[in-house]
Amino acid sequence: MPTKLPDNIKSLVIQQWLKGEQRDKIAANNGLSAGAVTNIVNNWRQALGFAAADELRDLAVTLNKIGITPAQCAVGFGVAMIMNRLGVKEDSFESFMLDVYNRCKSLGLTPENIASYLTDLLEFSNNIPISKIPPYIDQKIQEKKKLEEEIDRLKKQKEELEAQKSAAEDLRDAALQNEKATTAKLKWYIDLKEELGKSGIPVDDISQLAKVVNGIRQYEYDTEKVLKEFSNLESLKFQCQAYQDRIERLKNQNDTLNQNYSLLQQKVSSCNQSLSTYQELEAMGFGLKELKFLWHTVREIAVVNNIPLGKAVQKFLK
Repeated sequence: MPTKLPDNIKSLVIQQWLKGEQRDKIAANNGLSAGAVTNIVNNWRQALGFAAADELRDLAVTLNKIGITPAQCAVGFGVAMIMNRLGVKEDSFESFMLDVYNRCKSLGLTPENIASYLTDLLEFSNNIPISKIPPYIDQKIQEKKKLEEEIDRLKKQKEELEAQKSAAEDLRDAALQNEKATTAKLKWYIDLKEELGKSGIPVDDISQLAKVVNGIRQYEYDTEKVLKEFSNLESLKFQCQAYQDRIERLKNQNDTLNQNYSLLQQKVSSCNQSLSTYQELEAMGFGLKELKFLWHTVREIAVVNNIPLGKAVQKFLK
């Protein structure tokens, strides 16, 4: 009983036969008899179909003679299909490709970029007809311009908010300075009263104070200066109360200013986050133009497939 040949030997025999090799040479290359080679080839032809097998061998031999590999042939077929999709007739392939190449060369595009851009254009045309691409681009340019204007507006608004923040900080600092000055005056008055009290000099009783002043005169003090200093004690009380009331108002004003300052900081932070997000997306290649394009693409797909917009977005993200 003859030994069954391994499948890899059969595969080598078929490959060499498809390349146009003679039976005896195939047998010598694989250590087989001429009859074994004939049996392998005939069995394969019968399984595939004699006509189809012979045509396949003729094609392989022809491609080998003109120096074209099967992969290159497949690429050529793919290019031909693309041309047909674009509506280019077979006898116009060469002139069409030369025209496209020369136009792209004048724009500084390399052949690698040409193929990539053509592929992108074909994929893009699945959603938007090629004839409508120019007005679509114009629309996107206008939308980009509007978004840039919105960004400029937000930047100006940010500058205004920062200016308001600076003004609020100045008001707060001025209020704090006023509060410090008022507190210093009150402390001076309280310290003065305490010192007079330590010396047994009454401040609230004017008659007693007159006696004290008369007593001071005996020690050759300048009475006019002393009277001038202490005659305003009563008015200092009212001034103290006025200062306390003013301090309360200043505190309330300071709280209001701090609240406004906090709100302004939140607005500025929000604006900075928005700008940071725009810049981050733009650095990733998702500028306003790309994001708008992505949004419209998802929306159009949803409309075409009768999918709710919110559900379409979730499906797209998944």
